[in-house]
Amino acid sequence: MRAAVISDTHDLLRQEVTDILESCDVIIHAGDVNTQKLAEQLEKKKPLYLVRGNNDGEWASGLPETLWFELEGVSFYMIHNKREIPEVRREADVIIYGHTHNYDCQKEGNTLWLNPGSCGKRRFSLPITMAVLELHNGSYEVERIDLPLAEESAPDRKNTNLEEIYTLERGVAVKRIMKGMDRGESIRMMAEKWRLPENFVEQVCRIRVTHPGVNAAGIVDKMEANDTIKYAAGSHIRKGGQ
Repeated sequence: MRAAVISDTHDLLRQEVTDILESCDVIIHAGDVNTQKLAEQLEKKKPLYLVRGNNDGEWASGLPETLWFELEGVSFYMIHNKREIPEVRREADVIIYGHTHNYDCQKEGNTLWLNPGSCGKRRFSLPITMAVLELHNGSYEVERIDLPLAEESAPDRKNTNLEEIYTLERGVAVKRIMKGMDRGESIRMMAEKWRLPENFVEQVCRIRVTHPGVNAAGIVDKMEANDTIKYAAGSHIRKGGQ
């Protein structure tokens, strides 16, 4: 199971975020949605786990301030503001919070503390971030996703250098394919799962097999050198959000 972890969207759902949500099974939101309309929009996309933030108004009076839930055998505790976590509480595998707009991910004992940062309106000079959790049989892997710094409105993609915008997504796609290879997933399975062209997935697999020890950045570099990275011009990674 893939869980998108976001927070502090503040009534802005970026297209880049929407597209990533499409590749996930559930959405975990640590508060400050700001409007009921956006909350309903998220709920229509995927099952939504949401707590109330300090900027969520009267419409959110029915939202919980804290939330306990379990996914794939992994227990979660979620609250908007870390400072408001009670001293006495049950243990959780993962504690999710937001509020600061600053990404933070630390393991303390057996508990992962995760603040996905903000993927909504940019605050000061902080990066725009979110996280994705891969959950399976009581275990998890966390992936930080840094989103491109762009205008608050979606760019005109006809007049934008898409290859430059999707540099991050290419790297993310390669990392996901490498993890899929480690799990024994087929090329077709990974292509369907991540909404990627099969020939792109095949190229990544081939480079990794023929260059033992190469990392994701190295694979991207080799693909760029071979001029095979032009798949980005068709925004294939984003297909699921169209």
